[in-house]
Amino acid sequence: MSEEVYEKKLLDKFSDAVIDAFASLADKIRPGWKKRNKSRIDEWKLMAYAFNRSPPGIIGAVLIVSFIVLAIVGPYLAPFSYDLQLTFFDPDAKRAPPGTVIEIKGKLAEVLGVKPGNYTLILGADDQGRDLLSRLLYGARTSLVIAILVMAVGPWIGIILGLIAGYYGGKIDELIMRITDVFLAFPGLILAIAFSAVLPPRISVFLDNHPDVRDFFLTLFALKPQHAGPLASLLAVVVALWIVWWPGYARLVRGMTLSERENIYVEAARALGVPTRWILLRHILPNILGPILVYLTLDFGGVILTEAGLSFLGLGAVPPIADWGRIIYDGSNYFPKDWWTILYPGLAIFLTVLGFNLVGDTLRDVLDPKTRRSIEFKVKKKREG
Repeated sequence: MSEEVYEKKLLDKFSDAVIDAFASLADKIRPGWKKRNKSRIDEWKLMAYAFNRSPPGIIGAVLIVSFIVLAIVGPYLAPFSYDLQLTFFDPDAKRAPPGTVIEIKGKLAEVLGVKPGNYTLILGADDQGRDLLSRLLYGARTSLVIAILVMAVGPWIGIILGLIAGYYGGKIDELIMRITDVFLAFPGLILAIAFSAVLPPRISVFLDNHPDVRDFFLTLFALKPQHAGPLASLLAVVVALWIVWWPGYARLVRGMTLSERENIYVEAARALGVPTRWILLRHILPNILGPILVYLTLDFGGVILTEAGLSFLGLGAVPPIADWGRIIYDGSNYFPKDWWTILYPGLAIFLTVLGFNLVGDTLRDVLDPKTRRSIEFKVKKKREG
């Protein structure tokens, strides 16, 4: 990208700085990397440039960044703990509407670890008198952690199986695809419900026998030690989604691998005696990564939505753990009178999933070379005109 062709905006300067910083870091780790990959770095900057010209993509990125930041720091910003029932201080706190002021005083405040004073319930309270804003902030952490755990394992099972099936073909391809068909024959949500219902007792035993693992996940979900029991239900959802989330990726990657394996660069690698695993991971996978990245981005929102649905059905998060789907379920008994118990968590889910969908759709265009070149041509023509 040249300065003569592009009129850089603030976002362009920021994205260029991020890419240059990454390239410099890679160059320090592997000397000469920046020089060898100059064309790739320029291509990344062009992708960023195209992304910066997409209003839906920018809106989606802002929503995603906001969600991630709130999920990370939310538990520290929350006015109260996710399980604190404010009815201890004021009986009227139960299903209190937004804007209600609660006065906290006395020795009970010290026992519960709350500073005395007047607090405004900005988003109201739920049916147990718990601050809805605090529970939404903790719920963001729950959704983010589950989504990361699922997407870090589930899709890669399908990607690896798809690479193997597409590359080897024959009986191996037939076996993997028939297993994939078996999983695809059942609705994913139904399978997830079944596994989420039967796995918690087994996971609970595992956590009891491995206290270090249990403490790690308690910290990850920002939960108190006394809530280690309900933790098993959360992890059951993660394992259940691992099991049902890979078949789509297996089919997608298998189809693209069937096409890529016939290319000259793969034949050359075989002739040079390059190990199969390196051909799959260093040659074929990078060349099909674009569609996979789009699929991953769209699926990230899908995982959050599915997890919220499972919690709404009574699986996954159980009281007092804060989860957006569970908050909606608890508030559904009092709707429409107590509308805030459903509106705000529903809005949180909607905006988060919308953000990932907008970014996924934009990435689909950005990763298409024709789209990028058309943007470059339009900008160049505008500058010349």
